[in-house]
Amino acid sequence: MVRVEMLAVGKELLIGRTLNTNAHWLGKRMARMGSMLKMIVTVDDDLKEISSSLKTALGRSPEFLLVVGGLGPTPDDMTLQGIALGLGVGMRQSGSALKLIREHYSRRGLRAMELTPARKKMARLPLGAEPVLNSAGTAPGVRIIAGQTTVYCLPGVPVEMRDIFRRAVEPEIKGKLGNLHRKYLTFKLEGVLESELAPIIARELRRHPGAYIKSHPRGIREGVSRIELDIAVVGEDSGRAGRTAFEIAREMEAAVKGAGGSVRGTRGLEE
Repeated sequence: MVRVEMLAVGKELLIGRTLNTNAHWLGKRMARMGSMLKMIVTVDDDLKEISSSLKTALGRSPEFLLVVGGLGPTPDDMTLQGIALGLGVGMRQSGSALKLIREHYSRRGLRAMELTPARKKMARLPLGAEPVLNSAGTAPGVRIIAGQTTVYCLPGVPVEMRDIFRRAVEPEIKGKLGNLHRKYLTFKLEGVLESELAPIIARELRRHPGAYIKSHPRGIREGVSRIELDIAVVGEDSGRAGRTAFEIAREMEAAVKGAGGSVRGTRGLEE
């Protein structure tokens, strides 16, 4: 399994000003690829916090570390400086990054836009880093190799983060993962408590190691317990993954009915 971690940078995430939709989106995207984010760490816009968190993450040797946020022109955007500090390298003005920034302004009809110090700041990269095209915004993404880990620094603006991830990051991660298929099924249960469901899930997990089976309580209404249940199976063989998911679903449904519950609705399998 390829280990992918996320380091989210931004005070706005820690004080509740901004919801971390980037983590939510990346988690779903990784799951669709047949993998998952192994860890999400959120830190302040602070050089010490960024650099120490980077070192800690690299100590786990993930194949990929996604650092999201803090690439812009304002003083609190200090992610790249924190990355350089954590790696123990200097920074340089990247001609390639400046070119991407100029081209961004040109595409928007701003050919005469002056490259002020604040705008040039977005092109100061850690030594050894390379810029990555951001076709949805100004600040380029950044890719740098740190030991066994490929570090991608992505903008915090969701549309920009997603653009770079889809075009540059995802193909590289998929290349490491190989050809995986994810079969997913979710259905709604009524009349069974989660505590009654727990031993049924445990039994299925013993029968099908590696499967993902997760219950989500939705409360009790009019004396009836309601639970959503997710089942996911990942494998290199699409047919086998699908058959296993269906088998778990059938076994779970029979056990739920045996416990006095019922299945009221399903959403189909996805790849």
